[in-house]
Amino acid sequence: MNRLKTKILISFSFGLSHFPCRFIFLITLYSLTNNLCIAGNPDTLMVNQLLDSGYVLEGIDSDKAITVYDEATKLSKKIGFIKGEAKGYHYQGIVYSDKSDYNSAFKNYRRALELYKSINYVRGIGACYANFGNLYKFIGKPDSAVYNHQAAVDIFKKYKQADALSQAYGNLGGIFQQIKQYEKSLHYFTESAKLARQLNDSSLLARALINQATALTELKQTEKMFEVHKTALLIAEKINDEYAIQLANINIADYYRQKKDYSKAIAFGTISLKYAIKLSIPYDVADIKKSIGNLYEANGDYDKAKTFYLEALEVSEEINAREISAAIYNSLHTVFAKTGEYKDAYKYLSLAQQYEDSVLGEKQLKIINELEIKYQSSQKDKELAQKQLQLEKTKQYVIYAIGTSLIALLLALLISAYYNYKRKIHLKQLNAIQQEKELQVLQALMQGEEKERTRIARDLHDEVAGMLAAAKMHITAIASQEEENYGRVMGLLDEASVSVRKTAHNLMPEVLIHNGLDTALRKYCYNISNDTLTIQYDSWGETGRYSSEFELSVYRIVQELLNNVLKHSKATEAIVQVGFQADILSITVEDNGVGFDQDSADKDGTGMNSIKSRVRIMNGKMDIISEPGQGVSTYLEFEIINTIKQVA
Repeated sequence: MNRLKTKILISFSFGLSHFPCRFIFLITLYSLTNNLCIAGNPDTLMVNQLLDSGYVLEGIDSDKAITVYDEATKLSKKIGFIKGEAKGYHYQGIVYSDKSDYNSAFKNYRRALELYKSINYVRGIGACYANFGNLYKFIGKPDSAVYNHQAAVDIFKKYKQADALSQAYGNLGGIFQQIKQYEKSLHYFTESAKLARQLNDSSLLARALINQATALTELKQTEKMFEVHKTALLIAEKINDEYAIQLANINIADYYRQKKDYSKAIAFGTISLKYAIKLSIPYDVADIKKSIGNLYEANGDYDKAKTFYLEALEVSEEINAREISAAIYNSLHTVFAKTGEYKDAYKYLSLAQQYEDSVLGEKQLKIINELEIKYQSSQKDKELAQKQLQLEKTKQYVIYAIGTSLIALLLALLISAYYNYKRKIHLKQLNAIQQEKELQVLQALMQGEEKERTRIARDLHDEVAGMLAAAKMHITAIASQEEENYGRVMGLLDEASVSVRKTAHNLMPEVLIHNGLDTALRKYCYNISNDTLTIQYDSWGETGRYSSEFELSVYRIVQELLNNVLKHSKATEAIVQVGFQADILSITVEDNGVGFDQDSADKDGTGMNSIKSRVRIMNGKMDIISEPGQGVSTYLEFEIINTIKQVA
């Protein structure tokens, strides 16, 4: 059975008052089965049956789907079916991504990519880069997401894989829409639709048109957006593409919201919700319920709005979709304020701000103070009414007492807020100064260490190596007298010379100075590979020369990571992957060793603190993924735009 396996994610909310249009993210794969299957081999047929069974189980029980994919992986490994093993890892990564377990997804995609590369399976390689792009998007790294999606586009374009290229264009357009570069997103979505038409692929076309329409929405081309969505919905209904039907309906609901035709908007939103529930996509269910709540609120039906908001919140909290939860809390604050329930409104606004993790602006502070005053006033008014019924004579006294209490309370709150604010500012300043001092000390230590290495290397090369050469020359002069001992002594001198030269080169690698980072790292990986540990080095992108200080620092970091692999990992294989981009240098160092528990307090005991300090001094990023028995994967990322050497 030939099938195109797709995984989809919708977009994000762009503010409280805006009912969000959604574009489709496609994680391309990619399973034209049995391309490498040996005809009539029951084991390979069983692998493909397991992969297909896992695909069916994904919509029913994701944990069982992972178990089935794992069985396919183990069987493929046992019979040497590399493509089946790669797909097993790949499909597990997709399910983990759907479950928001990004750590496991990264690990499985990397294993799949390595296997795909070993058999040069282009479609799988491109798909993995698309998967990486989506994962980086999920964790808030749009620069890395764009890089990986562009890598997928380049691969599919080079090898003329038009259907996968159409989906890759859609992914790339989605990233540009996320960072609000709508003209670029429309360009890539349009290219995606163009390829889908050429292929006469209705499913691809429906999804590409939905993406295109969302970009038109952001560019304020509302009527054109509506026509494109209607076309996409007709195509999706014709082929029963349930996810495309879901997306088209919710986006058409947005069109009617803008027209203030809330009845039609709610009707289309309800259809979209039905499909989201049927497809069991919690993120979509939460987001669509929130949007329907917005429609009921705009239509004045506050009770139904509250119901949908609270149902959406339950789902978003369960899957830890913080951006949706923040928007829901803001919506709850608004609707409870409209119904005069100021205590709850105040509570939800406070929760929203905690989720958004931002400093209160002047406008927000004013809203909170107003809600607090209204709440306190309503409470005092109730007390006043009761006292007026009980004791009319003390009416004037009670009014004065309430006013005085209220003023005192407000003053206390303002003073407390002011001093808390000043204290936080002071603590931030102290922390900043402390961090700056620590960085200065670390930088000075690193510079001193490199100077000492340079001095030792020079002494070894100029003095010790020279003395060994001189000794060799003198011994040669007396060779005829002690021919037997001469050979032994010369051998020892040669070994000492090689050892001194190797030590000098390790302390101050000349190949780094003369040939640059890429060549130096490749040679180092080759030199330290041995019978028990094989280190593979891969690089891509246009290499260049960078400042000597930057190149040396990166070289030392990779050297230290590989030393950890040699000393602690008990690995038999390791891989170093280096990507050179226009303004980003990315490095992955991965091994198949014993790994470690990331929650353990001892995880920094193998020199990781020193490495992290170096990376921090260079304003870089460092992510470590590991589990006991599963090896270690370290990802490094540096900005290189200011370190590139200008060619004379």
